[in-house]
Amino acid sequence: MPLLFLGRNRVTSGFRLSDRPDHNGIDIVGDDSTDILCTINGTVRSSTIITNKNDPTWEWGNYVRVDDAQGRRHYFCHMASRSVRVGQKVKIGDKLGVMGNTGYSFGAHTHYEVRTADNKTKLNPAEFLGIENAKGTYTAKTGWEQDGSKWYYYSSGEMLKSRWFKDADGYWYYLGKNGAMLTGIQKIDGKLYMLNPKRAHDIPTGACIITDTSGAIE
Repeated sequence: MPLLFLGRNRVTSGFRLSDRPDHNGIDIVGDDSTDILCTINGTVRSSTIITNKNDPTWEWGNYVRVDDAQGRRHYFCHMASRSVRVGQKVKIGDKLGVMGNTGYSFGAHTHYEVRTADNKTKLNPAEFLGIENAKGTYTAKTGWEQDGSKWYYYSSGEMLKSRWFKDADGYWYYLGKNGAMLTGIQKIDGKLYMLNPKRAHDIPTGACIITDTSGAIE
C-alpha cells in the first residue's frame, strides 16, 4: 500500500493512541517531499477550506476528501494548497495538494482521517497505509523487491501488475497479474515475447530481449 509522501513518512501522532485517545486520524510529516499523494482510487467529494469557526471543520484548514469504491471517506487536511477539484477521479499516487499548516495546526503536517460511508465511524488510517499505528518513520517501497524466487516492482509503495515496465537502464519487463516478473517465452496480448529466463552476460533476468515481427514494444 502507498504512503502519503514519497520517501520518509514521519508519524507524529497516531490513531487514538494512549497519549491522544480522542485523535481520530494520523498526523504525518513528509521529510523528503511535501506533495500529498492519494492513498486510494476514488472520487474527490470536497476540496475546500472552511473559515467559519462555528463549523468544527475549520480546524482542518485546506482539506480534500476522497471517497473510495466502498464509499469510505478519506480526509487529507492542513494543506498549504490543493491540486484537485470536486468530481475529479483520482488514483493511488496522484498529487492531491501540498503539506501545510492551515487550520488548527501546530507545524506543517498532514492529518489523514478515514470514516465510513455514513460518516458515523472513524476507521484506523494505518490499515490503509499498510503501517503500524505507532509513531515512527516509514518509507514506501520503491524499486525491485524479491520474495522467494520471484521479483516484484514497487512505485511509491504500489506494486505494479499486469503491465510492461521499463527500468532506468532501458530494459523492458512484464509484470504478471500477481505482480511477479515473468520470464521465458510468454504470450502477452496475443504476441510472443522472450523474457530472459536467467541472467546472461549484461542482460538481466526477465528483460525482454526478443519481440515478435511487430518489432519493439514501445
